[in-house]
Amino acid sequence: MLVPMRNVFKLAFKSGFIEKNPMDLLDPLKPEKADIDPFSMEEIKAIIENVDPHYKNFLIVAFFAGMRFGEMSALKWRNVDFKLGVIKVRETLVEGEEAPPKTEGSRRDIKMLPPVVEALRDQRKATLGKSDYVFLNRYERPVTPGPLGKHAWKKVLKKIGITYRALMQTRHTFATLMLDGFATPGWVVKMMGHTSLKMIYEHYYSYIKNYQSEDGQKFMGRVYNPIMKEPEKTTPNLPHQEKKEISSMPNSL
Repeated sequence: MLVPMRNVFKLAFKSGFIEKNPMDLLDPLKPEKADIDPFSMEEIKAIIENVDPHYKNFLIVAFFAGMRFGEMSALKWRNVDFKLGVIKVRETLVEGEEAPPKTEGSRRDIKMLPPVVEALRDQRKATLGKSDYVFLNRYERPVTPGPLGKHAWKKVLKKIGITYRALMQTRHTFATLMLDGFATPGWVVKMMGHTSLKMIYEHYYSYIKNYQSEDGQKFMGRVYNPIMKEPEKTTPNLPHQEKKEISSMPNSL
């Protein structure tokens, strides 16, 4: 709400309709930190095996491509490139309105992992030729979060006895799984459509199992000890030019 208000008053100030911009007196609101509660691979397997088959491929892509729900709802077959192995995110569907992604980073090409490729190849049999859209509900319209959440998502979680979590957790799960699998944070940022590493370190870092590893000990073993604990030498193991400079110094120094 503040974004359009700021733009309106900024334009009014520049146009000379007001002497001061009252929006300058308002500090930016601090967004609430996302509630991250990812699924384990065992839970993902159980969900995929027990969900309504009509939505199975949708959930596979949700878990292993890191896309937003609106991006998946608006995904069209022309933006699935099996030859290059990428999903081109070019539109998003929010509250029934289709529009370009909200940020430049959100407009991206997502590298398809093998389970995503397999799911989309299977999905072709169901919707290719019927619609421009990849994922359709039972009425052959683009999927929306309300009905899918009620008729498929909540049911499968209850069926297999998993504590309810919002559909958005599929995206959070993607981030934590990739990082825990030693994917570089920069790659994860690009896949998810963020513009910086800040989101990764603020929201996901504490959920990475490797966060608990003794990275400092790895430094000691691989970098520090091999150099600092070598047998003492008369001349340090420096580059050739530095050795030459040291040997040529006056004895008085």
